[in-house]
Amino acid sequence: MANTIDKIPEKTRWEIATKGLTGAYIAISGKGAKEFANTLGIAAENAEDIEGVTHLLAQASMGPEFVFEVVEATNDRCVGKTTQCPRHKRWKEQGIDFNTCGVGHQRWGDGAVESLNPNFTFRLTKNMVAGDSHCEWVVERKK
Repeated sequence: MANTIDKIPEKTRWEIATKGLTGAYIAISGKGAKEFANTLGIAAENAEDIEGVTHLLAQASMGPEFVFEVVEATNDRCVGKTTQCPRHKRWKEQGIDFNTCGVGHQRWGDGAVESLNPNFTFRLTKNMVAGDSHCEWVVERKK
């Protein structure tokens, strides 16, 4: 899935990036994730599918500065990890001293996962802005 970004036409990537930027990251709800996945013909049936779509959507909407990794993947649970993130880079560059990502990232993940498959949840478990060495989240089937 990591090289899939090249399959999205450049014009489409710029349209996504522009909408993401002008919408401001707090306003981005992730709710367009299902339309994004459908347009590209990407499945969102299990936890790993959903995690993959959220990676791709984040990279398409916020650029190539992301470094993602899947730490654990089953049909019911997938753990994703980011060690480099454009939000975190801007946070450091601008010397911000408050958590700009926690709530925004959680809400974006909630919206994206709900849009993709309402049988799953999204939970941010680690956050670089809060001092963790990386960001981590869990996509999990509702019990």
